[in-house]
Amino acid sequence: MNAPLVSVIVPMYKTEPFIKECAVSLTKQTLRDIEIIFVNDGSPDQSGRIAEQFAAEDARIRVIHKENGGLSSARNAGIKAARGRYIGFADGDDYAAETMFERLYEEAEKNRLDIAGCGYYKETPSKERTYMPPSLPPGRVFTAAEMTELLTRAHEHRFIWYVWRYIYRREALQGLLFHEDIRFAEDSPFNLAAFRQASRVKVLDEGLYVYRENPQSLTETPFKPHLDDELQKQYEAKMAFYEANGLTDACRGDIDTYLCKHQIPMLIANACAAPQPSHQITAHIGRILTYDMVKTAVRSTPCRHKQLLAGERVVLGLCKMRLPLLLHAFFERKTKEKGSAEGA
Repeated sequence: MNAPLVSVIVPMYKTEPFIKECAVSLTKQTLRDIEIIFVNDGSPDQSGRIAEQFAAEDARIRVIHKENGGLSSARNAGIKAARGRYIGFADGDDYAAETMFERLYEEAEKNRLDIAGCGYYKETPSKERTYMPPSLPPGRVFTAAEMTELLTRAHEHRFIWYVWRYIYRREALQGLLFHEDIRFAEDSPFNLAAFRQASRVKVLDEGLYVYRENPQSLTETPFKPHLDDELQKQYEAKMAFYEANGLTDACRGDIDTYLCKHQIPMLIANACAAPQPSHQITAHIGRILTYDMVKTAVRSTPCRHKQLLAGERVVLGLCKMRLPLLLHAFFERKTKEKGSAEGA
């Protein structure tokens, strides 16, 4: 049996309300020579059964059932089973344009790419869409040397976010897998390594994937009790990658700024969302300020950094002064202002 051109890996966990639309979008791809690998990650709903129904009607579909191990574990199971020349991903609560994998495959073959990517749409529950263009300049081929340079600003440009907007030549991945101990924002460490190994990369300024904003998903849940540990594990994985590739000094400023702009505010906002008394929340914020990754980023990033917005500069300044009570008050005020604006 000839290998398919593209293997599309779809992890499933509590995706029952959405998996049919995802499956239909994949079975209708204009690139017919694909395999679709659904990975049922121990989902307690009917996602696995629905995928089996599609598999019974389409020989290109395979379904893997496994114990729950998280998104990275499910994707790794799919990668190990994949036979395609290229590997792509879709999340079970999203869907793809019918031409997505044909367009990416054609570009990859025509330009001898290791990675081909595209833009995507964010879709709200009310079906309102916002186009999100690709994070790299579209329409040109980036060489390995150029990608190495871009990796020093990977967080600034955000091209390491989201594996589902790319296809990867399977041989170029060289057995690369996701970190199974990381269960939040798993894509970034994987993409750091994938782009480092790629010889040629190109992205298209076309919205070929629809990311559905799902209030029940892990990334949208207001309070995440394990977020502190997960972000620290992600940080450690990234720093280990930089060190192994001789990129620590070159990438230090990029990851520190990213922490100050995104992840430190995320950690504090998450602490403020905890169902705990106020004094415990303030104490949690105080602990966040003692994390090594936070202390390093806060110390090395100036408050007037060009990438930081006004509110982010305020947060960084309060972190530098180690004022958890004021940080708590600042985020509480932001939450109230947001609630007032949404209720207006």
